[in-house]
Amino acid sequence: MSSVYPSQYQPSELTAHLVSLLERRRLAFDGFDETCEAALRAAAQEALDEAGKQFKELADDAAYWARTTEVVLEVALPRYLRLAKEQHALEKRGYGAWRGGDLLSRAAFAVAGLVIGFVVLRTALPDWLEPLPIALFIGGPFIPDAQAFFAKRRYAKQLLALVEDMKAEAADRRAYQPLGLEEPPASAQSERKGDRIH
Repeated sequence: MSSVYPSQYQPSELTAHLVSLLERRRLAFDGFDETCEAALRAAAQEALDEAGKQFKELADDAAYWARTTEVVLEVALPRYLRLAKEQHALEKRGYGAWRGGDLLSRAAFAVAGLVIGFVVLRTALPDWLEPLPIALFIGGPFIPDAQAFFAKRRYAKQLLALVEDMKAEAADRRAYQPLGLEEPPASAQSERKGDRIH
């Protein structure tokens, strides 16, 4: 794939655009079912069609655009949908927090800190364990928030990795294009013209 075109028409930039668009659309669905996936696929195709119209105003290179959309739709989109489905399910489960991180669970973590503190005071445990009850009492109610934070951070990293991997994917496809997609050498073209003359 040629790199002479602006970055917004490169697979990695198109993937980043689609991920941003589809993430906003995904949040409107309660569950990640066939309807949701179909809507996201349609939104991706619509966005690529619009980008294709803009690209056509810039260059008349249908082969490049076909290869670019192919790699986005066949490589990037399925991978995004798989990651998004996993994240959607995790969000609906409250990121795996006990009781979904409700008020009662947060209070229970704080009470657990008090109980552990009482046990530490009544038993001969190592000194380094003494701050643990206080930390659990203060930080316990925020454990569900921490679980959500790290899950969202991991998901963001996965999406960034997807965009970065599209750069390598485009480079691989550029290096291993089928022979039919390559222009024949100028000498070969001249020979063919000569053959037609005779």
